[in-house]
Amino acid sequence: MQFGDKNPADALTDPMWQMYQTFGQKANISALREYVYTLIKMSTQKTAGQRSNKKDDVPFEDLNMVLWGIVIEACALVQSGILDGLEDESEQSD
Repeated sequence: MQFGDKNPADALTDPMWQMYQTFGQKANISALREYVYTLIKMSTQKTAGQRSNKKDDVPFEDLNMVLWGIVIEACALVQSGILDGLEDESEQSD
């Protein structure tokens, strides 16, 4: 991709696209963590979520929902600006 470090939505003036602009979203880190942990659970369970008698297993029918949850929450985290501060801190510690 050729966008580099700049959010292409920041150049848009139509308020309809405000949600895509930097600082246009609020990060929900706990939701992102929950989706990632659910994906890990799905990846490591031995029954592939196919046994109804295993109540702790996550059915693989939920995989698309989990993946989209990760994508949406990761986008919101980037757009919230929180990662900018973390990136600055990691560059200073190097």
